[in-house]
Amino acid sequence: MKVPDIYHSWRTMLGIALILLGSGNWVVGRFNTERYGQLLASERTAAPDQAYRGFDDLDSGAVAVLALLTAEQRRASYETARMDFYHATFLTGYVLVLAGLLITCFGFLGLLRSDARRATTRATPAAVTSRLPPTPDSKA
Repeated sequence: MKVPDIYHSWRTMLGIALILLGSGNWVVGRFNTERYGQLLASERTAAPDQAYRGFDDLDSGAVAVLALLTAEQRRASYETARMDFYHATFLTGYVLVLAGLLITCFGFLGLLRSDARRATTRATPAAVTSRLPPTPDSKA
């Protein structure tokens, strides 16, 4: 059984692989971006901590600056970072799908051109006349 030419075209195979990888990233990124966006929207904005101190009252260490974040603000910050990550995944998937479609299109065009080239070389007059049986007049 002959392997179809589509499997020998590296452009077509690369394009299909990019489409599959990109569509997976696109779907995962879209659903998780929506999920974390809804979580952020449903949370109430965290009220400032009662133990808030101004920058003048802080120690010189960086730990004192980070201590100002409350647990709710920290969780909201983590959710925002996750949402940003999945948004980047969504956009990357979108770009991969578009690139895969473009490369697959070029791969199929290359296959069509090679098939047409092969068909025209078989149908040239020299190739056709060489396959004809000799006529009685040509023996003389």
